[in-house]
This record gives sequence, structure tokens and C-alpha cells, in this order.
Amino acid sequence: MTTQYDLHLYETPQEAVHAVASLVTALSAARIRERGRFTVALAGGSTSKPLYELLATPLFASHIDWKLWHVFWGDERCVPPDHQGSNYRMAAEALLNHN
Repeated sequence: MTTQYDLHLYETPQEAVHAVASLVTALSAARIRERGRFTVALAGGSTSKPLYELLATPLFASHIDWKLWHVFWGDERCVPPDHQGSNYRMAAEALLNHN
């Protein structure tokens, strides 16, 4: 079995984040049309934070049907949810509390 992938190169991290936000928004809309929901597992850490912040802006958030998102955690640290190192806290502050 052969799997083919597309490789996209961007000049800046901001361009890459914008492209991923556009992809997530489009996939969300497509899956909601097909299945009535969008299921996503959020990653933690500093790499995903700019994506979550951009998705929370009106440019993207206004095109997302948040009530049909089913959110799961791809990873989490063994700390309380309000701890500075909590991936839950980061995702909540950057994305989830805005929508």
C-alpha cells in the first residue's frame, strides 16, 4: 500500500498557522455536513496555541458551528486544570472560552 502526501511550505510560521486554520475550518464544515458533527482531538503545548488563538478570531470563528464540535484531548499533563502547565487551561484560554 502506498500513501501519497502533499507537502506545503510556508515562508513564516504565521502563514503556516493561517493555512492550518483554513484547513480546520473547511474540514469542520465538511464533516458537519456529512455527519452532523466535527470531532477533534486538541494537542497541548506551545506549538498549537497560535492555531487555537487564530481559530478564536472572528475571521475563523464566525464560520465554525461550535455547538457541533466534539472536543477531546490528545494529551494532558497530570496537573489541575487551572495549573499554568495545563494543556486544558491553554486550550480553554486560547480557544474554547471564546466560542
